Amino acid sequence: MNNIITFLGLEDSSVMIEDVSTEGRVRTITLSTPPEARFCPQCGFRMYSRGIRTRKINHPIMQDTFQVVILLKQRRWRCTNELCRREENETFNFIGKRRRNTNASDFLIVNAFRDLTRSAADIARALHTSDSHVLDVFDRFVDMKRLPLSDVISIDEVYLNMDQDCRYVLVIQDFLTGEPIDLLKSRRQNVTEPYFAAIPKEERFAVKYLISDMNNEYLRYVERYFPNAESVVDSFHVIQWINMELDRFLRTMQKSFAERDTRNEEEKSREAGRQVHLPMSDEVYLLKNYRFFLLSSTDSIRYHEDPHMDRHFRYLMRTTDYEERFFNIDPSLKELRELKESYVRFNTVNAGKPQKAASELDQLIDRYSHCGQDIFVRFSGLLKRHREAIINSFVLIERLDRNGNSIVSRLSNGPIEAMNRKAKDLKRLGRGYRNFDHLRNRFLFATRLDPELNGREQVKEDAPHALRYHNTVLKSRQRVLNAELESILEKYDCSKEELLALRHWVAEGNSPYDNPDGLYNEAGLTCDFIAASRILDEAFNEIDRMGGEPE
Repeated sequence: MNNIITFLGLEDSSVMIEDVSTEGRVRTITLSTPPEARFCPQCGFRMYSRGIRTRKINHPIMQDTFQVVILLKQRRWRCTNELCRREENETFNFIGKRRRNTNASDFLIVNAFRDLTRSAADIARALHTSDSHVLDVFDRFVDMKRLPLSDVISIDEVYLNMDQDCRYVLVIQDFLTGEPIDLLKSRRQNVTEPYFAAIPKEERFAVKYLISDMNNEYLRYVERYFPNAESVVDSFHVIQWINMELDRFLRTMQKSFAERDTRNEEEKSREAGRQVHLPMSDEVYLLKNYRFFLLSSTDSIRYHEDPHMDRHFRYLMRTTDYEERFFNIDPSLKELRELKESYVRFNTVNAGKPQKAASELDQLIDRYSHCGQDIFVRFSGLLKRHREAIINSFVLIERLDRNGNSIVSRLSNGPIEAMNRKAKDLKRLGRGYRNFDHLRNRFLFATRLDPELNGREQVKEDAPHALRYHNTVLKSRQRVLNAELESILEKYDCSKEELLALRHWVAEGNSPYDNPDGLYNEAGLTCDFIAASRILDEAFNEIDRMGGEPE
């Protein structure tokens, strides 16, 4: 067992183990290489050793519960050619230049970032290195790209408030697999429009359903970017709207009773000539502590038969007793509860039956619009505005759960809401973030099932020369065209002539996904500029070839 593979799991067959010693819980391994002829890579002359230097290297992986420290004997070589005199150190596969830890630490660092509960400082402490080195390793190996759009995508925002331009982060999720497609810095149009415009039309046009809440901006994404998709309003947000309005109604009622109690207290204080403190009224007590009778679904309320002593009422009370007293506060409370439960029942029993749901929804809209309760009259208007999107939420579709098992469920934003919690936890446990790109990479790397690593250091390419647009092209349009041009250039390997023609076309304010000749592909979609140019070139070449043939 005289090789380094056993200890590091990395192949370096030239390394020999000279000694293994143990002191306490630390195992020290001395490594060296046998002497061999070495030639200068620059001039080809033979090199000679100037001596051996011992490097102390930490290996982060424990062996048999022992901490491993490596003493590496490294030679320094010099060329014998007087005109060259090149010097270099002996190199090893398992350790980098000027590194104190073996390369195995890079894999441990990157893998540790999969745990959202661990900060960079925590990972650095565990691996006996600096937090700046940990962040550098992560940024070197991790650069998460956007995943392809699927047939069903979900969008939602998360409040992170990193800076003025990054308050609400936009999350895009693949509903079918549960994996995050991407994370955008903002939900503002100046960020989302160039982003979606840069996605190829074929990919955007293949989306069938777009799930969101009732935010009008999200609902307009269908007509702007996904013309073949149907909007889906998440059922949770519809019921949430009802509960928010009912909660506001109860708080207003509680406030009015509290003000009544304050007036009574002031009046009695004037009559007594001293400060009089009245106990909390029954109405305020019930509205403060038992509003769940109206806000919660009746199926989720736990009714306890065993009575317990209530300190306010001063006698034994059951759940049913509290419920009766609560609804006796105002006659409208029972009607509000029945109206709410009607929609909850409708939302529960019609899964997989969109046609039946459409019929029942129309009946509910008619009932609410004539019920006389202001909350549900306004709710009927909301149902009318989002009728089709609400009906689409009853469609059943097969998707993967968190364990990778295939399940059938309704179209909803439930999976993305669970993912939003992770983004908030990441910010909280990291004590805040200032670099959105790092937060995005960390979030996507930790939440994707099989994230892809770079495997090499990132190299920034030179940015192409900026286009000089015609003065009639608006700045907002220029941002969209720049993103589309970048997307097209990633798709094609253009010749110099094609690139010049494309840039001239875009500079006049035209989309690179359009063409001046109105050509369409086999799917009936407009050809992009490069594809149309190549089709025409092939056609003209064919005509020239046929015209040049003898009759």
